[in-house]
Amino acid sequence: MKINFRKIKGFIQIHRVALIIIGFAIVLAGGVLFYNHYFLAQTKAPISKISIKKKVIPKETRVPAPYTGLLVDPAVAKRTPLAVVIENHPDARPQSGYPKADVVYETLAEGGITRTLAIFQSQDASEIGPVRSARQYFIDWLSELGGVFIHVGGNIDALDDIGSKNIPDINQFNYGDYFWRSTDRYAPHNVYTTTEKLYSALTQAGLPLTSTLTAMNFKKDAAVKDRPPAQKISINLSSPQFVADYTYDPISNEYLRSVGGVAHLDKTTGERIKTKNVVVQYEPMSDIVTRFNEQGVRIETLGRGQAIVFQDGKAIPGFWEKTNRASRTKLTDQAGKEILLNPGQTWFEIVPLTATVTS
Repeated sequence: MKINFRKIKGFIQIHRVALIIIGFAIVLAGGVLFYNHYFLAQTKAPISKISIKKKVIPKETRVPAPYTGLLVDPAVAKRTPLAVVIENHPDARPQSGYPKADVVYETLAEGGITRTLAIFQSQDASEIGPVRSARQYFIDWLSELGGVFIHVGGNIDALDDIGSKNIPDINQFNYGDYFWRSTDRYAPHNVYTTTEKLYSALTQAGLPLTSTLTAMNFKKDAAVKDRPPAQKISINLSSPQFVADYTYDPISNEYLRSVGGVAHLDKTTGERIKTKNVVVQYEPMSDIVTRFNEQGVRIETLGRGQAIVFQDGKAIPGFWEKTNRASRTKLTDQAGKEILLNPGQTWFEIVPLTATVTS
């Protein structure tokens, strides 16, 4: 068949606009089909095949430390506590190590001077001191926490009790390699140690590095809206230079400590000493003379007496009770309900019945 190109050319000239529109439509349709087939098919998976990954929350493996309630490695929670005697004579200030202690007991020694027993269990301290001599009443408090007594000698009453009651101890007189004397202070205010050295001393002495410990009882901190804007505690144990003051910070829910009217700082770090709980226990005290004619103080650590627990910016009046040397001191409010502590460090202020405590 012979093709008539003249007719075809004429048809195109007459219908060229329509042919252009048809051609454009064909090209557009082809482009859409190509996009759907080759592009979307590669980028869109069927809804049934889309996988949504769930956020994996790591499992908490830490456990509460027995004497702070703060989370620590399980191995740390089993460490044997170190109960270190630290002096509070003005010539011993500022001391080292308090911020790393879980619990601190402060009370009177002879001559109206206060002395402390700091319990190190869940944290390590690179410097602790000045370490001083043992006193008899410290044995009753460390015994309820299961600690090893760390001291530099002691009066004869304390040394007698250490022997007769089989109190595990590290005496600097016998384990001098695990202590040192600072050159920037004069004796006896210059004996220091570390938790690392003390645990090494435990190994040399054949004492266990881990213990079965009974935890203190804790609660949650009060909500910010329930905290008062301020609180000031003043505890006068003997004289102005041994007055312990605590200023409440509602933001951190902590008490910032001062002693003798001066902010109490850590010698090593310069850190302000602060605590989550301040427990005041009124206990009978009397002056004594040991069989070696040493001046001393007897504290009736067993029995029941008045107490005030300061926490969350509030004062809770109540009672303390301790039935025997190894039993845990129980704190109750005036209705007989146990007072739980806030997680963190606790300072126990053991004061005479005549002590002045204001807040």
